[in-house]
Amino acid sequence: MKKLISSVILLAAVSGVFAQEKGFYIKPTGGYFIKVTPVEFPSINGQLARDKTTTITGTGANTSTTTSETTLTGSFGQGFKAGLIGGYQFNRIIGLELGVNYFNSAEQDMMKQTVINNGKTVLNVHAIGKVRAFDLAPAVVFRIPTAGKFQPYSKIGVIVPFSGYLQINTSVNDQTGQVAASQGIVSPAGTRTNLVLEREERINPKATIGFQSALGLDYKAGNKISLFAEVEYHNVSVGGKDKELKKYDGTATVVVNATNTAVGSRQLTLEEQSAGDRNVNYHKTINSSMNVKGSAGYDPDKPSDDLRSYINIGGLGLNAGIKISL
Repeated sequence: MKKLISSVILLAAVSGVFAQEKGFYIKPTGGYFIKVTPVEFPSINGQLARDKTTTITGTGANTSTTTSETTLTGSFGQGFKAGLIGGYQFNRIIGLELGVNYFNSAEQDMMKQTVINNGKTVLNVHAIGKVRAFDLAPAVVFRIPTAGKFQPYSKIGVIVPFSGYLQINTSVNDQTGQVAASQGIVSPAGTRTNLVLEREERINPKATIGFQSALGLDYKAGNKISLFAEVEYHNVSVGGKDKELKKYDGTATVVVNATNTAVGSRQLTLEEQSAGDRNVNYHKTINSSMNVKGSAGYDPDKPSDDLRSYINIGGLGLNAGIKISL
């Protein structure tokens, strides 16, 4: 009889634990990630993702030139993440979660060009990228039932970005006239056009899906409150949908080559840029019927077409927060 009573009490206790584990909960969370799975960055306005330095010494027949060049690789997976997760625990082992997250990446060098002539920097171009993104993250959660206050778990799921952009800020300080010439700015004979320019463009993403997984630990701090920490890995490959030029602000100065004196300057503004420069649509394949820069029949008064490029958002990080049972 004593064994039967003990068994009933134990069963009631276990059933009570199971009942407490079932139900809805919410988890405010935040964390920081480091970048993983680096890849080569896409080209920026026709310029490859390179860190290139050219050094010129001497004059005339005694001139020598040396060049060093490095491919720039990386991932936009490094940065801060904040979110709110809603979940439902079916039993002590299996549950489902749906998170809504905001991710703010660290800045990444995407292109650098430097020319040094006899100790003086005459060309400096630097492009920096960063990602802002909102995503939905559904996942299946597997918990290991334990009697203590600590409860380990794992989860696996997908990431579905629904808003955000890649922002690229490019600064130009060119005293050689090369950049102006490459942008179609024509200088009078015997002169060059130097540029000091700040450019900002935003690339909107094409719909995509990524992967997430995590290993974590809950600590029961109260009847309905737990603290948690988890190590998460996520990876998303994002292709460009379209691009908009948001800022184009600088000064173009005409300089006489022989005397290196300025003879005039003008301001550069976003409003004077053509529609083809301000807006670009990206495609997996381009053909002769599209409005591609440099092709016959290109119309600068219409948005341009270009090949789609991709960036990687791969990160490994630590999330922490509070789990509140409802």
